[in-house]
Amino acid sequence: MPYTITIKQGDLLNEEADFIVNPSNTRLILGSGVSMAFKRHCGIELQKEMDEALEAAGGVLKQGDVIVTSAAKAKNFKYALHVAVMNYNPGVRYNEKNPTLETIEKALYNIENHLKEYAKKEQREIKIALPLMGCGVGGLDKAEVVKLYKQFFQRDVDSECEVVIYGYSQEDYRLIKSIIE
Repeated sequence: MPYTITIKQGDLLNEEADFIVNPSNTRLILGSGVSMAFKRHCGIELQKEMDEALEAAGGVLKQGDVIVTSAAKAKNFKYALHVAVMNYNPGVRYNEKNPTLETIEKALYNIENHLKEYAKKEQREIKIALPLMGCGVGGLDKAEVVKLYKQFFQRDVDSECEVVIYGYSQEDYRLIKSIIE
């Protein structure tokens, strides 16, 4: 059965969900955009947990990698999926830091692997909320990312999962809706 897709406008950090996606960077620094919103919503404890998770992963992430942490102080979701979208590794400069559509596709598969593992344990429908990854500082075209989401989330999966795709602005919401529906 395919994923169930819901489209919403507003702040994804207000969503009641099992997982909320944080489009982050390869150093897992809660710096700006959605990551800064995570820091404000979940508290500084989240950064400490992310630092520990990065160290446990060997200290180096590649674009598209995903690290799971708790939601720290947030009460409306259980886990954060931190996606290495921007490449902040040493020696990477200028446009090399930016993601590609391939980065986002790799991230979606890595997110799905975490969802499958969680679904096996929970034996119930799970829910994930995500923004348009790579479209802020990363500069990806929003319409292209939405098309990639549509293609990815229309595939059949083994478990029931609701995917809530957020457009922060009304304009983003209308764009997502026009492509997905």
